[in-house]
Amino acid sequence: MMNVARKMLWWAGCSAVLVTAIPAVPAEEAAAVPIIDCHVHFWRLDRPAGIGWIAKDNETLYRNYLPGDYESIAKANGVGGVVVVQAGQSLPDNQWNLEITAANKDLFRGVVGNLSEVIGTPEFQPLFEKLCEDERYVGYRLSGRYQDTLTEEFYRNLKLTAGKGRTVDVLVGGYSLTDVAEIAERVPNLKIIIDHFGGVVLDGKPLDSEWVEGFRAVAKRANVYCKVSALYGRVKEQPAPLDIAFYRPVLELAWECFGEDRLVYGSDWPVSRTSGDYGSVLTLTRAYFDGKGRGVSEKLFHGNAARFYGVPAMGAP
Repeated sequence: MMNVARKMLWWAGCSAVLVTAIPAVPAEEAAAVPIIDCHVHFWRLDRPAGIGWIAKDNETLYRNYLPGDYESIAKANGVGGVVVVQAGQSLPDNQWNLEITAANKDLFRGVVGNLSEVIGTPEFQPLFEKLCEDERYVGYRLSGRYQDTLTEEFYRNLKLTAGKGRTVDVLVGGYSLTDVAEIAERVPNLKIIIDHFGGVVLDGKPLDSEWVEGFRAVAKRANVYCKVSALYGRVKEQPAPLDIAFYRPVLELAWECFGEDRLVYGSDWPVSRTSGDYGSVLTLTRAYFDGKGRGVSEKLFHGNAARFYGVPAMGAP
């Protein structure tokens, strides 16, 4: 973790890099495209399960992040809708995320919980159906694997999920891209999205060929989407670069494989704060996609999100 003095020097340098590395987008043009941010996290350090994946010496992330911390950021950056993604695997936090965002449903339009601990077990169905009583519970995330195999009970749970019109986010790690392709084939009416470009690691070198093969294969399944999220977080050495050229290879591959109809924007806030402010994440993303025309940006930043998660579209009550 950088100390304060180093951080100030680093940010001073980044300001110059950002100005020269990323083409400016006219403010009126950027504001014209509404945004649904599909990857925002909230957490409290004193929740029963804690937040164990954040180191206690992480000065940026080891603190509480709650809806009130994000609302002014959303307003300042033209974000009119949010899909909150549960930050950990604690089962009670599924309901907690619904409760803490209920006071501002116009902004917090959906919640992706986490049912990794119970999927494939008898405990899944009653908990899932209870959570689905809230229409804002749009689905759940699989971020850890508690099963040795993809069992028949596991697939029954996924078919129930699809039948209720809910979605599944996958954080590649516990489940591989090969697993995701198999799941997509077995349950073709289940909407699946791979978070953070399917677990790619960016180090400035050519993309790993084995990962590219898996990424291309899973993209052939029409019910699998890709989240354009955690650009900073995929970088091996932090703080991450602010130059669009560094990210172009993975962005071009995602565009080639998933096209304009199956890419969804997510900031990964507040994890993204370790490398840059919220505006810089948007600037990077727009630097690549705005050149493809307004129609593409409309889909990436809100249209595909409303269609995938089933949340109200921008302008809808």
